[in-house]
Amino acid sequence: MDRVRPLAPGLLVLLGLAASAIVLTFLQTASGWVGPAVLALLLTIAVQPLRGWLGRLGAPDWVRFLVPLLTVLVFLVCMGVAIALAITQLISLLPAHSDKFTQMADKTIAWLSSLGIDTSDLWSRASRLDPANLVPYLQTALNGLLNVGSAGVLLVTLLVAMSLDAGSLSTELTRLEPAKPELVRALRGVVRDTYSYLKVSTIFGALMAVLDIIVLYLLSVPLPWLWGLLAFIANYIPTLGFLLALIPPALLTLVIAGPAKAALVVIAYIAINFITQSLLLPKFLSGAVGLSVTLTMLSLIVWTSTLGPLGALLAVPLTLMVRALLLDIDPAKRWAGRLLTGSTPRP
Repeated sequence: MDRVRPLAPGLLVLLGLAASAIVLTFLQTASGWVGPAVLALLLTIAVQPLRGWLGRLGAPDWVRFLVPLLTVLVFLVCMGVAIALAITQLISLLPAHSDKFTQMADKTIAWLSSLGIDTSDLWSRASRLDPANLVPYLQTALNGLLNVGSAGVLLVTLLVAMSLDAGSLSTELTRLEPAKPELVRALRGVVRDTYSYLKVSTIFGALMAVLDIIVLYLLSVPLPWLWGLLAFIANYIPTLGFLLALIPPALLTLVIAGPAKAALVVIAYIAINFITQSLLLPKFLSGAVGLSVTLTMLSLIVWTSTLGPLGALLAVPLTLMVRALLLDIDPAKRWAGRLLTGSTPRP
């Protein structure tokens, strides 16, 4: 009997890209439930240490199920209420500064005209950037937040289901380990790395948010706690999160207090981000996540285009899951994981 010839490496790459395109297209079509499902999984992983601590204390099963679940639900409700209050405050604040924006735009256009630059179209474009024009969009976002609808019901339902299953998952993995050691190692690895990423990102996001709030308060920037909350949430978005957190308070400061104070806001944000994200974060993370900068950026682009804004928040955890299930699970493919992530998966 003739021996089956293996496929050429180039053909394997093409088949892999084609399969990835099909999967991503499906995920994009099903993003309405895939996003909440992944978010529910991440939140379940985030409170797994609490579940284990309760188990070591000898707590009954219903306590190990209920306490972590309530912790997650309280966290989600608090975040939702904080965001809703922040948007409400912003809606009431922006129209009051329309006149200042108009004056600043007039001065800028007059200065450009004095330099001989054609400004005939600048005013019509600048008028679209009037802070008051943002109010309808903010009201739409607020209404969407208050009317969570089916996505919120789905998220809570999945959280309940995953919390029920989480207690027995560790036992089932232990039973499966003798037969499928590589699979169990990969699954435990993705849980470990995901928890490490969430823990460290949350701690440093909170630290960065507190420092931002202090700086903004000292500079008398309106709604400092809103921008601190934005910095905390944007911290979970790799690379681009810093810009998303910086631009709104810097622009608001520019309109209200002028370029000098806006420059101070920018400098303070850059300094805080450099200290927390560039100096301290790598030492605490210690390569636990193991994603290269290039792969992180690509994952951000891919998952955002696939799942929308929620994909930006889930980009790193989703990439960790894909790496574990496609590369870490097979010893013969670990070289690809080292090549893509720049690190060796931990045993």
